[in-house]
Amino acid sequence: MDHHFDELVSGLQSAQDGNLVSVIVYGSAVAGPGNSKRSDYQLLIVTERLAARDLREMRPVIRWWTEMGYEMPVLITAEEFGDSLDVFPIEFRHMKRAYRTLYGQDLLVGRDASKEHLRWQTEHELRGKLLRLRSLALPAGESSDQLASLMTESVVTFVRLIRPVMEIVGEEPPLGRMATARRVGEILNVDTSSVVRVLRLRDEPAGLMEIEIQDLFASYLDCLTRVVEAVDNL
Repeated sequence: MDHHFDELVSGLQSAQDGNLVSVIVYGSAVAGPGNSKRSDYQLLIVTERLAARDLREMRPVIRWWTEMGYEMPVLITAEEFGDSLDVFPIEFRHMKRAYRTLYGQDLLVGRDASKEHLRWQTEHELRGKLLRLRSLALPAGESSDQLASLMTESVVTFVRLIRPVMEIVGEEPPLGRMATARRVGEILNVDTSSVVRVLRLRDEPAGLMEIEIQDLFASYLDCLTRVVEAVDNL
C-alpha cells in the first residue's frame, strides 16, 4: 500500500504546490493492515483553500485513487478543520483512533472533542441512518439478496456510529467491529448478536435461506431501534 500512498502524495503535491497542508490516512485498516480491503482506508486531504480551481486540479489524482478501489477522500481547508471539531466529533475521534500522517502537519495530535457534542451527534446520526434503513428496506424486502446486501452494506456504518457510546461512558473502544458491537450491547443492555451476525455475513458471505434473511433483518432492525432509544437516554 505504501507505494500507492507515495504516488498519491506526489500527485497532490504537483497539483497543489504551496496549497497542500496535510494528507492523513485513517481507519481500521491503518491499525491492522493485514487483511484489509482498499476501501477500508479513509483519507483526509487538508489544504489552505478549496476553490473550484483547486478541485479541478486535484480531479485527476482523486480519479486515479478511487479507480484503484479506495474511498473518495474527505477534502477540507485547515481553517474549516479547526472550526469543525464540535460539529463532527465522531469523525474526529474515528480519525484519531488509528491514523498516519502521509504528508505535512499532524492536525490530530493534541486536539479533542467534548463528550456532550459526541453524544448529540451519535444520536443524530443513528436516528438518520435508521430512518434511511427503513425506507430502503421497502424495495429491498422484495428480494432476499437485496435485503442481505442492505444489511451488509449498512452494518459498518452502524458499528462506526455506535462505537462512540463506549467513549461517552469513559471506555476505550476496541478496533474490532465485532468486539465493539458486543461491548456496546453490554453497556446499553441491548442484544447486538444480530449486528455480529451481519458482520460475519459481510466478511464471509453464506447462502442463507430467504426466511433466514428475513428473520435476521427483523432482529437487526429491532436491535438498531433499541440502540437509538438507549443512546437517547445516556
